[in-house]
Amino acid sequence: MADTGPETILFDLFLTNQRRKAMIARALEGTGLPPEDYPFYVFVGAEGPWTPTGLAARLGIPLSTVLFRVRGLERRGHAERTPNPTDGRSFLIRLTDEGQRLLAIARPAFRAHAEAVEAELGATRVAKLRAELASLRDAIDEQR
Repeated sequence: MADTGPETILFDLFLTNQRRKAMIARALEGTGLPPEDYPFYVFVGAEGPWTPTGLAARLGIPLSTVLFRVRGLERRGHAERTPNPTDGRSFLIRLTDEGQRLLAIARPAFRAHAEAVEAELGATRVAKLRAELASLRDAIDEQR
C-alpha cells in the first residue's frame, strides 16, 4: 500500500500493460520486428497509408513519437514516405514490400497470443472490458 492510500486503478493498468509488452516481445521473438514498433507496422500496414498527424491521432500519441518511430522503420527499410496527393505540405507513410513481408510473419504470431487471451476471457467479458476501458480512457481524458 502506498503512503497515501491503496494502489489506484492506474497501477493495475500499468501492470497489465507490462504483461502485454512482455507477451508482444515473446510472440515476436525471431521475427526481427522490434516489439515497441509492432503497433506502427500493424496500423501503417493494415490501415495505411497514414499522414503522421493522422497516425498520431489514431494511436493517441504525440506527433513527435510517431515521427521518431517512423524514422526507425525507414532506417530498417520497412517504411517509406510518399507525397500526399491531397496536401502538398504533408506526406503519407506506408510500409515497403519488406515491411509488409515482416508484418505478414509477425502479425499472425502476435494475433494467436491475443486471440488466446480473448478466448480465455470469453466474448461477453471482452465486450464488457472494452466498454470499461473506454470509460477509463474518458475519465483519464477528463483529468488531463
